[in-house]
Amino acid sequence: MSNTDRPVEYRQILTKAVCGKGRKFSQMSHSIQPPDNIDTILGAWVINHNYDCHKVGEAIEVRGSYDINIWYSTKGNTKTDVMQETVYYTEQVPLTFYDRNTREASVSVTAAVTQAPNCIEASIASHKDGVTVRVEKEFLVELTGETKVCVPVYPLEYAESDEKDVYEGISGDVEDDFHDLDPNLVIDELED
Repeated sequence: MSNTDRPVEYRQILTKAVCGKGRKFSQMSHSIQPPDNIDTILGAWVINHNYDCHKVGEAIEVRGSYDINIWYSTKGNTKTDVMQETVYYTEQVPLTFYDRNTREASVSVTAAVTQAPNCIEASIASHKDGVTVRVEKEFLVELTGETKVCVPVYPLEYAESDEKDVYEGISGDVEDDFHDLDPNLVIDELED
């Protein structure tokens, strides 16, 4: 039996690969009690975003915090001040793709912020409820780990030959198949 007549063999290779991915966009509302009675909100922004992530079941849990700063006026809009409050959150990001054959001991997870936390609205709810701030953010998560892939293995003789030799041995003479084609044949879908 020649090498070209042998069936292709397959091998399993253990490799590190992306074995799970997910994305989540979210909006959260936070109620913040100011130290004074607020007349007007002059601005609101989010800074100092920190987060960490780990795998929980078939999802990635992102835990983090950020500071919400609110610039406001009091005393009949004659005085201004800025208040700051640190907010903590937990987000479950489901994996839309997950390879269950991943070796659990080798798993590592990463999260990237595709949209940093941003204040999209700040409003005065009531004097007892304080200020309601809506914040939006988005995460992209990846799970990396060891998994097996299956690859075809060809005889060592193919390593030094060009691709044409490999395909000739497997599928016969490819060039003869094209000699039977009519080069004057044009198919035009626009003509009836």
